[in-house]
Amino acid sequence: MSSPGGDGTRDRPGSPVRPVAAIVIGALAIVWMILTMLDLRENDGIAPLIAMFGVPALAAAVIIQIVMTRVRGKERVGGAVFWWVLVVLPLGTLAAFIVAILRDPDYFIGDDGPWMLIWVPIFICLAILLGALVWFFFVFPAVMLVEVTGRILRGEAKPTAIIPSLVLLALGVLCVVGGLSIDTDSSGRASWGAIIAAFLGVPGGYDVVWPPGLWIVRGIILAIVLVFAVPAISRRIRS
Repeated sequence: MSSPGGDGTRDRPGSPVRPVAAIVIGALAIVWMILTMLDLRENDGIAPLIAMFGVPALAAAVIIQIVMTRVRGKERVGGAVFWWVLVVLPLGTLAAFIVAILRDPDYFIGDDGPWMLIWVPIFICLAILLGALVWFFFVFPAVMLVEVTGRILRGEAKPTAIIPSLVLLALGVLCVVGGLSIDTDSSGRASWGAIIAAFLGVPGGYDVVWPPGLWIVRGIILAIVLVFAVPAISRRIRS
C-alpha cells in the first residue's frame, strides 16, 4: 500500500513513516488532552501556550532528527513523513484549538474581536518552524552527546570530543533560562544592552523575574568561557 506521499515507503523495512506517525499522533493526543481537559486560564494561560508552541515544536524537532539521521545514512525519507509533520500535525492542533475556543470563547476572543483568531493557525505554523531551533539546540546535541559518549567509552574518540555537544546544549539552556529570568523594558536589538547588564548584575532597563535562573545563566556563561579560555591560555603559556 502506498503512503500519502505516493512513493510506497510506508511498508518498507526501516521506513521512518511509522515512528513519525507515532510521534505526531502522540503529540496530538497531548494537545487535545491539554485543550479539552485542563483549565485554560490557570497559571496565566500556560496550557494553551504549551499546546500551541511547546508540543508541536518538540514533535517537529524529534521528527527532524529522524529525517537527518536518514539523510546522513543516505537512506530514503519518503514524502509521507512530510505529510505527517506539515499537514496532520498543524491541522490536528488547529482542530483542538477550535474545540478549546468553543469551550471558552471569552478567553480567546475577549474584547479584541473574532479577527484575532487568525493568529491561531499562524502561531501553530510558527511553532512547527520553531522545531528547527529546538532540534539544533536540544535534540541534535543530545543525540550527539550520546553518540560521542559511546565512542569515548569505546576508545574511538578523545574526551574533548564531547565539548561541542555540551556547548550547544548549554547555549540552548542559556536562551531558555535567560528568557525566563529577566524581563527587559525594550525588545529587539535595543534589549541587548539590558540583557548584558542583567548578566553582569549592573543596573539597567530590566527586571529580574527569576533570580536563581539568572545565576544559572551566569554559571553557564562562565563555564563556556572557561572551556575555551583555559586551553587557549595553557597553549600560550607552553609556547
